[in-house]
Amino acid sequence: MRDPAYDAELRIPGNPIYLRPVRSFVRDLAENIGFCHGKVSDIELAVDEIFSNAIEHGSPKYGAWIVLRFLSNNEMMKITISDTGRGEDSSARWLNAWSDAIRDKTHPGTERGHGLLLAHNLTDELSMESNSMGGLDVHLVIYKEG
Repeated sequence: MRDPAYDAELRIPGNPIYLRPVRSFVRDLAENIGFCHGKVSDIELAVDEIFSNAIEHGSPKYGAWIVLRFLSNNEMMKITISDTGRGEDSSARWLNAWSDAIRDKTHPGTERGHGLLLAHNLTDELSMESNSMGGLDVHLVIYKEG
C-alpha cells in the first residue's frame, strides 16, 4: 500500500442504534480520501449491510462488540468488520451463505442473503473468514479506479 496511509479502528457495541454513526464515519472517511460520490455511496451501503449482519447474526448478545478496521490510501480502502459470534460455530453457516451468494443462488425469490450479495456487488473484493473470537471477519476492498 502506498503512502499516505489512513488507518482507523472502531470498536462498536453490537446495537442497531450505531448503524447511522458508522455510516456517517465511513462516508466522511471515503469522501476525505477522495472517492467519487458514487463510490462513497457504494462503500457506505456495503458497510451498512455487513455491519447489520454482524449485529443480527454475529454479535447478538448484549455487550458484544463489533470491530471495524480501515486501511486506506489514495488508491483504495480495505474495511474489515469483525464480530464475536454467537457462542457456537456459526462460521460454517455464514461461509455457506457467502458461497451461495457468489454462486448466484441468492435471487429475488429467496428470503435471506441479499445484503451479502449486495455488498459483494458494491465492492471490488469481498471475502470472509473465521476469527479467533468465534465469529467472522468480513473484508471489503474498494479501489478508487475500476
